[in-house]
Amino acid sequence: MFGYIRPLAAELRVKEYAYYRAVYCGVCKSMEKTVSPLLSMTLRYDYVLLVMVRMLLSGETGSLQAARCLANPFRKKTALSDSETLRYTSRAAALLTHYGVLDNIADEHGIKRLAYRLLSSPAAAMRRRALRQDTSLVPLDERLRTSLSALAALEQAGEPSPDAAAEPFGILLGAMFAHGLAGTSARIADTVGAAVGRCIYLLDAADDAPEDEAAGAYNPFVRQASAEGIPVRDYLQTHRARIENAVLLSCQTAYRALLLADGYESHPAWPCIENLLQLGIPHTAKQVLDSPGRPLSRSDPAFPTENTQ
Repeated sequence: MFGYIRPLAAELRVKEYAYYRAVYCGVCKSMEKTVSPLLSMTLRYDYVLLVMVRMLLSGETGSLQAARCLANPFRKKTALSDSETLRYTSRAAALLTHYGVLDNIADEHGIKRLAYRLLSSPAAAMRRRALRQDTSLVPLDERLRTSLSALAALEQAGEPSPDAAAEPFGILLGAMFAHGLAGTSARIADTVGAAVGRCIYLLDAADDAPEDEAAGAYNPFVRQASAEGIPVRDYLQTHRARIENAVLLSCQTAYRALLLADGYESHPAWPCIENLLQLGIPHTAKQVLDSPGRPLSRSDPAFPTENTQ
């Protein structure tokens, strides 16, 4: 995933801020323990939402513990205790990392392609370990493969519609969110994952558009800008409201789906989920469209500043 699903930290209360950070740290530690310390290097904000949504839908609240971190071994942090949800997320992340590396090998050139080739062997090993630990993930593994293959086919064909190009990634995340759940919970999770997947794809495409335009690489927004005969930065500003509305609509689709979950308001993850969908993602969309290609601010609970240590 790409790191665009982040909260608006200033609008979180202290205990909510602490809970979000604890989930983030819990995912990191689970990746290290369940699959490989190398996998924790792929950790992104998006996985926190995956954990919290699955916890809310399964009724799991989790517990917190003090834990040491490889990045700062001399100071303990509060982390979500090990759980099946964290282990599932770690294994699913291993599968997605493997296919992401293969996709980047196909897309990149030169030094970047060589770097991903070097990563292909450890990524494949992490995938194999995840599947050995939980054979029920085999159908999910196949779904990820076919969804990314469908996305690659659209890219190779030069699909000009951002919405059409976003669809396979939405299907992919819907499968990740819903795997192993049943009934209404599975349907809610699939809807949330698909909506969030569309947000991620659109934001990533907008963020990468200037670089892709310069490199001559595929990007649906570059294709749209070329059809209008204008630079892609001008296209993004001309159509900014439409892009933001597409992201907001997906956020509202996910939010309304979660309102159907039993007991959602009393779950400790709900304030963080609500912040992400109602405030965080729209704020990130604004940052991306203000300055496409510019690194996002790290004023996020997962990366506290000196004032929040």
